[in-house]
Amino acid sequence: MRIAIISTYTHPSRLLRKERSIMQSSVPELLAALCPPDAEIELYNEKETDIPLDRHWDLVFFSYLHAYYEHTKVLSTLFRRQGMTTVAGGRHASHFRADALQYFDAVVAEDPEANLPALIADFQRGELQPVYALPPVPPEQIPTYRYDLVDYRNNLVRLPGIEASRGCPFSCNFCVLTGHEQYRYRPIDHVIRDIRDRMIFNQRIPGVTNNVFSFLDNNLGGSPRYLRELCEALMPLKKIWGCALTFNVLRDPELVRLMGRAGCRYVYTGLESLNPESISSMNKGQNKLSEVREVIQRAFASGIVLSFGLLVGADGDTNDYLERVPEYLHDLGDHCPTFLGIVCPYPETPFFAQVAAEGRLLPGVISRDLDGYTLCHRPPRLHPSEVIDHFQRLSRALGSLHNVGRHVWNRLMTSDLPRYKACVVMSAPEVMSLRAPLANRSRSYLAGRDPIEAWDAEKMRELGLEPQRIEASSCRADPRGLARIRPRRPGRSSAAA
Repeated sequence: MRIAIISTYTHPSRLLRKERSIMQSSVPELLAALCPPDAEIELYNEKETDIPLDRHWDLVFFSYLHAYYEHTKVLSTLFRRQGMTTVAGGRHASHFRADALQYFDAVVAEDPEANLPALIADFQRGELQPVYALPPVPPEQIPTYRYDLVDYRNNLVRLPGIEASRGCPFSCNFCVLTGHEQYRYRPIDHVIRDIRDRMIFNQRIPGVTNNVFSFLDNNLGGSPRYLRELCEALMPLKKIWGCALTFNVLRDPELVRLMGRAGCRYVYTGLESLNPESISSMNKGQNKLSEVREVIQRAFASGIVLSFGLLVGADGDTNDYLERVPEYLHDLGDHCPTFLGIVCPYPETPFFAQVAAEGRLLPGVISRDLDGYTLCHRPPRLHPSEVIDHFQRLSRALGSLHNVGRHVWNRLMTSDLPRYKACVVMSAPEVMSLRAPLANRSRSYLAGRDPIEAWDAEKMRELGLEPQRIEASSCRADPRGLARIRPRRPGRSSAAA
């Protein structure tokens, strides 16, 4: 049996561009580990390489994000017309099962560990079902990724990844995890075994990428006790690693220093905003803005390059706050975000339910617009055009060479721990990538206004496909998530850093 596992991608500029960055999806390597040992498996990550359209597989698995749906269903339709069986998986496919089943033969609507083997067995018997939604298996049954199938030739700086945990214990109202996924973690000895004995490292840049990996967890610090024990177990390996975790973990000085000693050199945290009212509107109480400066200094002093993201268009945002964002960042020591986006109301989130209930969803939203770089709703205190103006201005200013230079120079000598300086330098392209969404000057960044990629649009016309419309009725957010929506309190916004 010949199987293709494809992670699709479309660039935020809506131009045909790749993104050969350090962090890449490892979903294909996980799915490959669940396939029969005698299967012929090919993996494709569209952020790094093109998908061949002249090959034939028996079964094609697609992993995609909301904004990649139109592109993915084009590929699926082309493959199905050639007699291949296609399967969709991920948050979008789970939420929009009926829509996805128009373009795919089956949908995996829950974690893959139980569902993929069941699907393949049914396929081999000729009894494929439309939806596979078996409950998640215990964390100790998550298999080792197929690291042997990672092709580092496609990406000079790519790192191998691993999961120690899944989910997140917090309930940010814009997050697709809220109300949908419980937090759980793997046995530490399983994680250490995979890193020590089975992980294959990228040897292409000695002294930079060799013996370096990343944790792919949504929040590696979901359990501080587990993270402490994991760090203790990592110390003898003498590996270098990075992760994403929530701000509250960084407020613990002892734990941050332990992470540095255990080889952590990079952390991404969703700071999201420097405006208290915006943080409150997101239900992100774990972020304490009064401690941001202290947290940043502590991380770098511990040998950890702290990276964070900011969002524009939150319900607490005002023109005054967004105008002053560079000033607030300067007060933090010229620290730059490595991600700048626009708050996105994903249909399975409490934020979407709130926006839809208040009639604030913009007209003409399609799935391609759900990319974090396109405004899909009306913020209460800003005109949509103001949000876009601020987003473009901040992307240019924060991603400028001058700003990147200050960011690197001010942190280069903060720590002498191994690989720290290399990680500081490697963070520079991330900051510069803030300008990447601006590459297409014809974009309006408003939902329903920008055409999808030319190739996809042409193929959709040829194949008779229509874009998926996102409307207020698209919401099926879990009641557990809806219950966590906090009503906004009127009042003047003020920023604090």
